[in-house]
Amino acid sequence: MLKIDVALASYNGEAFIAEQIRSILHCNRQAGDVTFELGNINVSDNLSSDQTAAVVKALSSEHSNVRYFPNSQRGVIHNFNHAIQQCSADYVMLSDQDDVWLPEKMTSSLQKLLELEQKYGKDCPLLVFTDLHVTDSQLKVTAPSFFAAQRLIPDSYHYPKHIFLANVAPGCTMIMNRKLLELAMPVPVEASMHDWWFLLVASTFGQVAHIERPTMLYRQHENNQVGAPSKRYGAFLFSPLSQYQLAGKRLGQAEVQANAFLAHFPVVPERCAEAVKFLASFRRLSRLERLRGLMCHKIEHRTRAKKVILYLLALTLSRTRS
Repeated sequence: MLKIDVALASYNGEAFIAEQIRSILHCNRQAGDVTFELGNINVSDNLSSDQTAAVVKALSSEHSNVRYFPNSQRGVIHNFNHAIQQCSADYVMLSDQDDVWLPEKMTSSLQKLLELEQKYGKDCPLLVFTDLHVTDSQLKVTAPSFFAAQRLIPDSYHYPKHIFLANVAPGCTMIMNRKLLELAMPVPVEASMHDWWFLLVASTFGQVAHIERPTMLYRQHENNQVGAPSKRYGAFLFSPLSQYQLAGKRLGQAEVQANAFLAHFPVVPERCAEAVKFLASFRRLSRLERLRGLMCHKIEHRTRAKKVILYLLALTLSRTRS
């Protein structure tokens, strides 16, 4: 029987983690004609100072497949690496500590992944992600679609010039096969975030698909480590300096990640090589070289405002020598 393990990263999550784990335990386990088994829910905890450990251990006494693993290496990437390393199933889903999964989340995600597997084979690195409902701390829906609220174009994973520059896939909705994990793990600390790294590896060396339908409630509260900041139309017009600075920071993170990607994968498919190599060297290039690369669409944002800011960064960022 097919089995799915869940990798859950926690830190000071006592308020919501029990509700999240119970929502996972109560998910449906019939994907089309396929019945699957929920394997282990592996909780890697960054030595929380609240009662998170006690809550998880109490649940593990009720459910043998809820497992608690203390982790002293700080940071989201280290914590997810540790949680994933405890997983042995052929399919792994990622989970945050404070959300709520809808009953069909596992079934729809696995069904889509099995469609990819039937088309491309089990030896192909595969990843599927979904949309989600954004909610407040009480689970009242504030945005029916994360994709729409963030103005994301989810099929950007088809285009290296877009996906190496900006992530579109929320990690808490992801399901991955074992082949992708073997290739992508451990996620390096130079990655901007674990979910973006998995998406880059899958889209470069394997296959990705997404589901337009929301499969979970994405809870937003004051202690979110990674959240869903609101997007305002005309933000660049009202606060151009802050938008420019934010874009510069994100470009720098993407550049560091691109260099880490090339360090881990010196040989990449031709369709991706131009984008990742140009991005990795962006600050080392002259302003003219940057402009030429952008005009040749080596990397590109999909919204007009972000395209404008990227050209401004190409003209104004200082050139580095290393």
